[in-house]
Amino acid sequence: MKLKSKSLQSRWTGYWFVMPLVMIVFVFLIYPIVKAALMSVQYWYLPKPSPEGNYFVGLENYKYVLTSKYFHRSLKITTLYIVITVIARFILGLGTALLLDVNFKGRALARALVIIPWAIPEVVACLIWVLMYDKDFGIINYILTNIGILDSNLAYLMNPEITLPAAMVVNIWKGFPFVAIMLLAGLQSIPGELYEAATVDGANVWQRFQKITLPALKPVSVIVFLLLVVWTIKDFGIIYLLARGGPSRATEILTVFTYQQAFKFFDFGRASASGMIMLIFSMIFTFFYLKMLKGGELYE
Repeated sequence: MKLKSKSLQSRWTGYWFVMPLVMIVFVFLIYPIVKAALMSVQYWYLPKPSPEGNYFVGLENYKYVLTSKYFHRSLKITTLYIVITVIARFILGLGTALLLDVNFKGRALARALVIIPWAIPEVVACLIWVLMYDKDFGIINYILTNIGILDSNLAYLMNPEITLPAAMVVNIWKGFPFVAIMLLAGLQSIPGELYEAATVDGANVWQRFQKITLPALKPVSVIVFLLLVVWTIKDFGIIYLLARGGPSRATEILTVFTYQQAFKFFDFGRASASGMIMLIFSMIFTFFYLKMLKGGELYE
């Protein structure tokens, strides 16, 4: 009996150690998703509260969101925002990683400096760029007018045609160091003997990059690309801090659209429906992306 009791105690010991982590995941991940899913099928319009309370409305909130012209516009803007910023961050990060992998004097300092944009808090970074984009006193207008590229100062954050590209620049600047760090770690794991053997065989720089570097970086590139897409889908801070989704809704991506539904129009039912749609989009993309990569044997 004593042996059996000790066996049971040792069996439950592991569960007790894991329990705090399970509770944290439940409180901060599972519960908010379940709560949002419930709110998305309920009437949660605060300006006109119902005497019956937050009653069940089925898929009415989803119908409103999916048929809203502003949601369609936000979806297009978000797609453009994702495609351009993800590709640009990856290319710039790859180029930076390749440069930092070369042995040169001051390489350690260069690696430390590269990480600064990523390490700066988002609020501080956006404040810096707001000042740089300022029409009258911003350094960007000052430089571009002095070298003759611009004839007059531009209001980067007040012009619907250029506010989104301006926000993309901030996103790219803020995010490419992460890509560079991850890919640099991948480059450091490639055996130098492979490059030496390829050089002996007469391979040039492009051939070594194409046949050795790119295949070796594929596993880490898969993770980096997936993280970039998912993070950009849920990006909110940069767009909101720079332009509040404006001017004229020119930068209203899906997260800003959801925020407006909740905290401008106070319709938490429709806001929850919009958030659940974004979650579904992210899950669908992740599923098919990983399935496609598995089918293409990318990890091999």
